[in-house]
Amino acid sequence: MNEVIELRPIQEQELESAIALEQRCYPPEAAAELAGFVHRFRKYGPFFWSAWSGERLIGIANGIRTDQTSCGDEMKGEQTDDGSGSGFCVLTVAVDPEWRGRGIGARLLRMLVSQCEAYGLERIILMCEKHLIPFYEAEKFSLHGVSSSAHGGIEWYEMSRSLHKMEHLTE
Repeated sequence: MNEVIELRPIQEQELESAIALEQRCYPPEAAAELAGFVHRFRKYGPFFWSAWSGERLIGIANGIRTDQTSCGDEMKGEQTDDGSGSGFCVLTVAVDPEWRGRGIGARLLRMLVSQCEAYGLERIILMCEKHLIPFYEAEKFSLHGVSSSAHGGIEWYEMSRSLHKMEHLTE
């Protein structure tokens, strides 16, 4: 069966569906709240991607711009961010459990990477659980070790990816 999956920036009226998906994918202590998603959408709309199968939201990926070099707890709750930062902190990559294993998370992450490159950002940082390290390594992220964050009572791992900037050579 060949399903058509549409990837596109999310729309504001779809944020409640996005938070419901987030809450199905993360433990309650680690899941974002609607206010956080509204902040991310309003400030970083082009970086809030969604995956759809027909009318069903099956995946999301989003985050915030920053100059930080790690995604600490302060970015999760109060949305400490820097709209002009040269980096990006991925805060959510979530795929409906029924749709996992089909490459949707990787496609969403690649859309975030492309968006960051289009905006001329230098790096992407994130925290993930141990079992997701191979997923991010396959997408060219480097592991830096255990994070100091204890968000949601989970042991997180810091990862990052440098983005290549195209430089025009002149003669």
